[in-house]
Amino acid sequence: MQKRFFGILSLVTLCTSSCTSLLIRPLDEITKYDNVYLIMGQSNASGVSPWSFLETKNKEIYDKYTVGNDKVLMSYDVYTRKDSKFQPTKFGFTDTDPYFGPEIGIAEELIKTEEQSYIIKATLSGSCLQSQYINKYGFKYNLYFRFIDFIKDRLQYLASTGLNPRLKGIFWMQGESDAILYPSEDYYYAEKMLLDSLITDLCTWIYGYINFVDAYISTKSIFWTDPNIINECKLRLASENEHCYCIKTNGEDEESLDLYLKSQTGEDENDSAHYDSLSMLAL
Repeated sequence: MQKRFFGILSLVTLCTSSCTSLLIRPLDEITKYDNVYLIMGQSNASGVSPWSFLETKNKEIYDKYTVGNDKVLMSYDVYTRKDSKFQPTKFGFTDTDPYFGPEIGIAEELIKTEEQSYIIKATLSGSCLQSQYINKYGFKYNLYFRFIDFIKDRLQYLASTGLNPRLKGIFWMQGESDAILYPSEDYYYAEKMLLDSLITDLCTWIYGYINFVDAYISTKSIFWTDPNIINECKLRLASENEHCYCIKTNGEDEESLDLYLKSQTGEDENDSAHYDSLSMLAL
């Protein structure tokens, strides 16, 4: 079941409703692309999963990403830590060294279909969509501007080296803070505004279509006021736009992943907000 979802990022053609000919450059405008993927969101996008547990749970992944995967190069701004240089994807590209984020699982899938690809991660733990990125009216906040500037700078850098960067995918893992501060259907409108704005601001590097992969926030945490309403907003956006996709993560049905928090599996009994190591790989 997990393998089915691993391939979604590179196999499913997704796009928001605002992907019009005015914004998206023709797919055949250039003959060779260098695919770039974004990771955005808060702490479970930054990554707070301890890689040390993978030494016994998945030794192959542990060995590979302790050294680094040179087929997927990565640059990141996790707000408290930043490295603009594209380098082999490995553990530690997050707020603190002992942890990793969804880039590891994504990189594992990308190497199956792509010779070389690139990841740009722009995240902030604890960040709120509606008060730090963009609100339902389209008003943008400082965090949006910081990250869009970083993303543009990295895409321009790739182009300056002779590559033809094509922004092919966006992975969004966020909503926990909004489930505490703004648990309402406003999340749907704010997320739609976010997608529209990203497409408009990054249209120079979008050819043909843009993938967007969203994911539920955990309903197993004791912290979120109303995670279900945030997840309903995510699902609504995906259901109303044939080119958006939302991954269920709470084991709701046979089509969903069943991800676990660190407190549930013994990786950290005090942490019921962040995914354990195997769940982060699946995410």
